[in-house]
Amino acid sequence: MQQLSGLDNSFLLMEAGGQLGHVGSLSFFDTAGLEGRSFKDALRSTIEDRLHLLGPYRRRLVEVPLDLDRPFWIEDPDFDMDFHFRHIAVPSPGDDHQVSELVSRIHARALDRSKPLWELYVIEGLENGRVALYSKIHHCTIDGVSGAQMTQVLFDQDPGGDVIPLPEEPWQPDDIPRTSEMVARGIAGLVTQPGRIARTAYRTARELWESNEAATAVARTIGLDRLPLAGGIFRTNGPEVDADRIPQTPAPRTPFNRSITPHRRFCFFSMSLPRFKAVKRTIGVTLNDTVMAVSGAALRSYLGERGELPEDPLVAMIPVSVRSETEKNEYANRVTSILGELATDEADPIARVERIHRAMAKSKRMQQAMPATLLTDWTEVATPLILAQAARIAARTKILDRMNPPFNVIISNVPGPRQSLYCGGAEMQTYYPVSAVAEGQGLNITVISYKDRLDFGVIACRELVPDVWKFKDLFAEGLEELEKAAEARKTTNE
Repeated sequence: MQQLSGLDNSFLLMEAGGQLGHVGSLSFFDTAGLEGRSFKDALRSTIEDRLHLLGPYRRRLVEVPLDLDRPFWIEDPDFDMDFHFRHIAVPSPGDDHQVSELVSRIHARALDRSKPLWELYVIEGLENGRVALYSKIHHCTIDGVSGAQMTQVLFDQDPGGDVIPLPEEPWQPDDIPRTSEMVARGIAGLVTQPGRIARTAYRTARELWESNEAATAVARTIGLDRLPLAGGIFRTNGPEVDADRIPQTPAPRTPFNRSITPHRRFCFFSMSLPRFKAVKRTIGVTLNDTVMAVSGAALRSYLGERGELPEDPLVAMIPVSVRSETEKNEYANRVTSILGELATDEADPIARVERIHRAMAKSKRMQQAMPATLLTDWTEVATPLILAQAARIAARTKILDRMNPPFNVIISNVPGPRQSLYCGGAEMQTYYPVSAVAEGQGLNITVISYKDRLDFGVIACRELVPDVWKFKDLFAEGLEELEKAAEARKTTNE
């Protein structure tokens, strides 16, 4: 048995009220390369050949009673491929809106924790001879980077098929442990908890003591440098970190920053990666800055059309991978996050992207100054029972309806495959992410790069954002506006 990390377990504990902890993707395939073979059969054969490379596909949870400790993974002795592999269709000829409605409804259903936490849906009936694949897997298993890596393991880089290495040893299922054994493990975990907390506190204090920059970053983050006595010490001792504090005041309220339901709406669209790169080169910012600027423009227009654009700028939460080279092939979460403003109070697109660039640079310096394992160390010693109860209370009381959020939207930019991928000869045309929303955060914008495109997936609480497909046009308008402004600046400078 392998115990989940504290960070992985947090995505299980978040499942309360309307929150669901799984993520997914929607891909479209060109069936021309199948040469008469069904996509369903080709996909099933592909998965069966690679099960030994897809560890999460055959492992299931064993939870500790009463949330006394974090759950464990075991190799499922009752693994049933047919349970996870689904085949459905939309009325022909199915268009993007029909597919998005179907995916929205499937994505709104929780995964069965008594089984390995994934499902695959082959969707047929589409126009233009295409077939779609919707996959769903729990976030406690993968983050964005490891999810993209899993996709590259699952599919071929050669249309004729890749050479798959044979398993080094036969797969061995585990016995399901008795409840009494899991209770004993939970009690043992509680007994050792004070020692683990003490060791984590000592390790954190040592890291901060050895790095004045890290100590200053933490102090500035939580506002210790503004205290009457301690603040003077942090201001005069140790280097100044060239970064703003994490905002001490909440982000402004918007219509999608309220308690969520389990129901979802989803839209997807592709945009040209070279166009984004041309803009970022002209202005002198990063690709991620440009993605955030176009996202900010779309949100500014969306709220402005409804007369609900706040005076203060919206704040985005941006996941940041802390995966090391040695962890590249691990299916687990290695991620932290930073906050960055979207400058939605700024009408000038160039000024907006430059503000975003400065804010992101400062947030990244703050994040880099802190010990990389600070968050993960403390999630390891957090008590699951308390965290689960806190999530349930927050959902039940709808407390986030009565307060401003710490941020308004999640924007995630995940690097994906640069080369074409195939399944049984069928080329994968697009790779849209289907992410998750959280209590008080009813909108998520995730983008994955695939070949020469950026594939966007926008998912929202169905009740809070009823017209999510508006974002397809608003993103196109935001990029065009930024391109024109960048070209005008270039002409002026010449």
